[in-house]
Amino acid sequence: MTKAHFPFVIRKLLELWDEGRLPNVAGVEIEPEYGYVARILYRSNAVRIIRGSDVGLNAGAACEVAKDKAYVKHFLRRSGFECPRGEAFLLPWWAKEIMPRLAEKGFTRPRTTDGAAEYAAGLGFPVYLKPIDGAQGRGVWRCDSAAHIQPVIDYYAEQRIRLMVVEEAVDLPDHRLVVLRDRLISAYTRFPLTVTGDGTATIAELLSELQRSFRLSGRPTTIDAADARIAARLARAGLDLATVPRRGQTVVLLDISNLTAGGTALDVTATVHPRWVRLALDVTAALGLKFSGVDLACADVTDPDAPYSVLEVNCSPGLDHYGSVGVEQRAVVDDLYALILNEPPD
Repeated sequence: MTKAHFPFVIRKLLELWDEGRLPNVAGVEIEPEYGYVARILYRSNAVRIIRGSDVGLNAGAACEVAKDKAYVKHFLRRSGFECPRGEAFLLPWWAKEIMPRLAEKGFTRPRTTDGAAEYAAGLGFPVYLKPIDGAQGRGVWRCDSAAHIQPVIDYYAEQRIRLMVVEEAVDLPDHRLVVLRDRLISAYTRFPLTVTGDGTATIAELLSELQRSFRLSGRPTTIDAADARIAARLARAGLDLATVPRRGQTVVLLDISNLTAGGTALDVTATVHPRWVRLALDVTAALGLKFSGVDLACADVTDPDAPYSVLEVNCSPGLDHYGSVGVEQRAVVDDLYALILNEPPD
């Protein structure tokens, strides 16, 4: 396996090591079969383990809790933060499997997806359905009516997803704030996957050209034109992949703005108000984390009094897509990983 196939963080580790930017590091060992795990040996005899995008800063239990959207909502609400209304539901196959154990503990009527449509109607459509421990926008669906919910549940069951969250839609711009201990690393506004018409190409052709531009720029994003969520989003606008948008027409293709799903970013690190930096730091601390990416829905991150909602918290925020935004952003990413990886663990 070549370095090019290693996860981004491990490639960055080797790059910084080769450049001499990790003076406290005595050696680096990479698990040879998949290149997914690395061990850093420090001159102080300390050791750090990296796994995928996890740089080994956050405690294991805290990171596991942060991956669970229901736990995050619970603890952030208890700490006084605004979050979207929503609840977790057991998929029937999983409920059946764990019912004997639940019954032993006195839980005889667990919340299952049988009640998801009624709950969603109470929240008010549209709502979002999310795998409880999903990441990078995978499996996130917008549902505009009760009829849209069961097909998503069926899909989740096929994927053996155990729990899902039904969550109200928050109609505010989406931002990611990455923080490390007591400092802001980066802040950027995220926009969903879009294409812009030229008056002659179909949406499918525009999407293919966008994918080509990603490859040429080195951006590690793969867009699946067959993603049913793209078809659903287009159908709501009366379009499909064969539609030829007029010149200059912007067509939104997904209801999520994750960069891994083809979204774009606008760097706002220099303009985000200190109130939102403080909030991201406090959210991170409230979950027992040192390093996180806080997904913040906020009307205006330059305004300290703007309405907001904390959408999710990522305990292993990948910065490869952010680093592809521009030269300055790549330098921020390099400096961050040099800082983290050069410092022996506590």
